[in-house]
Amino acid sequence: MAVSRNGSSNTAHVNMMTDSVIANLPPDGLRVIIRSLLASHPNITASFEDATRQYLAQAQTKSSKSQFASLDVEGLDQAQKIARCMLGSGQALDGVSILDKLVVRGVQIALDSPESMNQSVAALLASLDGDLVQAMTAVTKELAVSSGARALSSTEQNIIQGLFESLAKCQEMLKGTGIVFPYGRGMLTTANMLGLALPDSPETRLSKVPSDMARPAPAKETFQLGDKTLPRIFSGLWQMSSPAWGSAQMSQIIEGFSTHVRNGFTAFDMADHYGDAEVLYGRFRSMYPHKDEMFTATKYCVFHPMTVSREAVQANVSERCNRLQQEVIDLLQFHWQLWDNPQYIDALKYLAEDKRVARIGLCNFDTEHLERVVESGVKIYTNQVQFSLIDSRPTVKMAGACSRHGIKLLTYGTLCGGFIADKWLKQPEPDVYDTNITPSQRKYYGMICSWGGWDLFQELLSVLRTIATKHKVNISNIATRWVLDFPYVGAVIIGARIGMSEHTSDNATTLGWRLDDDDRRLIEDVLDRSDRAEMFETMGDCGNEYR
Repeated sequence: MAVSRNGSSNTAHVNMMTDSVIANLPPDGLRVIIRSLLASHPNITASFEDATRQYLAQAQTKSSKSQFASLDVEGLDQAQKIARCMLGSGQALDGVSILDKLVVRGVQIALDSPESMNQSVAALLASLDGDLVQAMTAVTKELAVSSGARALSSTEQNIIQGLFESLAKCQEMLKGTGIVFPYGRGMLTTANMLGLALPDSPETRLSKVPSDMARPAPAKETFQLGDKTLPRIFSGLWQMSSPAWGSAQMSQIIEGFSTHVRNGFTAFDMADHYGDAEVLYGRFRSMYPHKDEMFTATKYCVFHPMTVSREAVQANVSERCNRLQQEVIDLLQFHWQLWDNPQYIDALKYLAEDKRVARIGLCNFDTEHLERVVESGVKIYTNQVQFSLIDSRPTVKMAGACSRHGIKLLTYGTLCGGFIADKWLKQPEPDVYDTNITPSQRKYYGMICSWGGWDLFQELLSVLRTIATKHKVNISNIATRWVLDFPYVGAVIIGARIGMSEHTSDNATTLGWRLDDDDRRLIEDVLDRSDRAEMFETMGDCGNEYR
């Protein structure tokens, strides 16, 4: 058994019976247990990441370029997993160094593979493209310091420049082959990190927006946010934060944005840590001929201790504007993780001074801290919180505060990661660690268990199906409509897998009507048998599940 680098034999000791469990559990079982431990005891996360780094170092994963040059598809897949572990455990630049080699080898495999393997190889390269996006997010995280963000060191700059040059090499390798360059998103985010313009290529030309594109269809239902009239469904881009939701090529994503705005879904929600969401959205918007009809809602999130200063806050706004290619941000939503540090008030005041921020919103603020912000004199337009049939905590305290201060809620989690849908009616309890289950579904399955369990959830779905049949819509429409019917809710944010799936027609069916008293009574009959009241006591007010 390996001994940790600090030389302590205690850290190497595992009870022999426990070791027998570890040795014999299937890998999927170990993953379930590790996730459960980290969720229940978040204080061990740092130790887990440190142990991961030590394992990767001892396993000598930093292989030479010649070793990567001979990898087959299976070997590439294994090396990709190592790179992902590095990105997730605070070794972003080491992960980038591996990806630098994998992208070239991936293209070589694509060129040499028989036609029968085209689909599987294309999927692998698309996932690598998603990893490149994740890598730049991980690098950005490592640049965070207490005063905001530091610049790349010369060594870091060289590593990322090397990746960019490898991507350019891949473009050259594919010229005239008929194979579409698979790393468009990765190249765009890498160029953005280096402050470079994206070189012209067939892929970038595919990602153009026609200059004669028609104006968006009028929204079927709107609400007022200050002087702005907005649709009541926002498209959420959090699924672009990780390849766990799948990966699409840049041209497919640009086309996905086109579909959304063409159908009247012109408001988009994103964040500084949602992978390349800001960059790709900004690219689309910059080319869209009716950009003034779009609404940009992004976030400034402070997850770790920082020393707030005007310069640090302004630097974050500058980064948002740069990535979005906008001089003014329509709505900048502020998340502050650590309530014991009251500097969030100072940060919000600095945002209020910045003319590049048209409107300020909050994200995952509870009622107490929202009230403190309002008392400070900062004008707040929105608060983004979790709100659904399963998690109705906003009705307890937040509703009153929003009504008093004219603040609108932007809600997420309304469909519980897709569980509140016809496809889950009459289905057995899911294995949340199945490869087909998304990170969101793992999270919201836990919410369903806290709310009342899978059997009661099935009763709820059955009632929603009855109501949906009456209104000739689907279960998700009813769940969304239930939230929208609260007067303090401005819009529901529905996650969009831009470029991979398209649900604008289904989403539009939610709008332009209301649930009647009989509908609400049927729903309440189920909710009254749930533990929704206890959830407020055990989880706390809005947003406190993250703290």
